[in-house]
Amino acid sequence: MHRILVISLLLAGCATTTPVPEPVPQEGTLEVVGKKEDKLESRTSAAVAVAKANADQPAIVRSELSVAEAGLPPPSAADLAFAQARAAKADPKAYESSIANAAKAKADIDAMWHKLEAEQKQNAEVMSKMVGEIDTLKKQVDEAKKEGQRNLYAMVAAGMMVLGGFAIAFGRVMIGAGLLVSGVCIGAVPFLLDSPWFLPSVGGLFLVGLILGGWHLYSGHLNKSHGPQEEDKNQGG
Repeated sequence: MHRILVISLLLAGCATTTPVPEPVPQEGTLEVVGKKEDKLESRTSAAVAVAKANADQPAIVRSELSVAEAGLPPPSAADLAFAQARAAKADPKAYESSIANAAKAKADIDAMWHKLEAEQKQNAEVMSKMVGEIDTLKKQVDEAKKEGQRNLYAMVAAGMMVLGGFAIAFGRVMIGAGLLVSGVCIGAVPFLLDSPWFLPSVGGLFLVGLILGGWHLYSGHLNKSHGPQEEDKNQGG
């Protein structure tokens, strides 16, 4: 990452290998980590710049480099030995070569980050499209289920109405009428399930059932109460 490049600048060079940034799993995580890293790197770079500007004041140089060092990971033994050997030689060409390598490594890593950000943006767009397609498929499946339910209720309703027609044709008017009404109610069920009229309809059917049940019980009671009187009249005649 960029922090390794700051080590190179701090030690006036870089190692022979190019560092590779660690992958970040999510775009949000990448953005958060990137902002924090950029802030730390900027402050570290500022400390190095101030140290260079005050090269004639060793105390300031040491203090600013200590600040920069605090924001960096410790160097590997190989990198530290490489920098110490370069400093011991004090060869201007070696420093120029190290600076050029550091600039190239920085450019390569910046290109990698730009590519990674572009790929993650593209992946986010693809994922968003896939989520939209999944939602569409789920709606289609739900609609197919509802259509299947409507067809099933329609078949049952049709059967009930056919039976009701046969019952009426054979003189069982009340039974036939009940079957016809039941068929109509069953056929309306799938349309009422998603309707605000579902609960009022259920309540209405329940009320109608209570009324019909009560009327049936009352009729049976009347038939029982009139039955003995009619028998007495018949015997008396």
